[in-house]
Amino acid sequence: MVECIFCKIVNGEISTLKVYEDSLNIAFLDVNPSSLGHTIIIPKKHYQKLEEMPENEAKELFLVIFKLAKIVPKIVETTDYNIGINDGKLAGQEIPHLQFHIIPRFEGDKGLPIQSLVKIEVKREDLPQLAEKIKKEIENSAIFKEGKKVKSEDIKSEEESEDKKPKKSAERDWQEFNFEKQDKAPDFSDARKGY
Repeated sequence: MVECIFCKIVNGEISTLKVYEDSLNIAFLDVNPSSLGHTIIIPKKHYQKLEEMPENEAKELFLVIFKLAKIVPKIVETTDYNIGINDGKLAGQEIPHLQFHIIPRFEGDKGLPIQSLVKIEVKREDLPQLAEKIKKEIENSAIFKEGKKVKSEDIKSEEESEDKKPKKSAERDWQEFNFEKQDKAPDFSDARKGY
């Protein structure tokens, strides 16, 4: 298995500005932050995507995120923040190791909401059928054995609003790194331009 830069951080081979660590997870400040207090939370075990992680470990990871979301914004004197994950190449994942980001938000920071990341034209009339397909998959899935089920009558289409033409996002190529020769975190500032 190719060792990733986050695994090197976990193993202490690369120094970082660590803010939290337990037996399963580690959190540190992003070296190329989008905002003051931008914090990355990762599992110590190497998982590329969220669905690869065992449920009990995911619960522990989300508990850390939940607790840090109460502290990080407070320290940088804001109450607002985004929590994000880039899960896979097409979602902009730059390092193939599961990672969550807490990004504090400030007045006039020129940032956009998460909904602005992707703009694909979706027909509202197709949403009820899509919701039904997801609901049926949940009902048939072992993942939701104890989950509360959604009734079909609860699925309602939203009121029509102005149609907006979707914006095309810049295509992002997976960034390859030579982890054996690289001894510091890569600079992703160019990758973030336009976001």
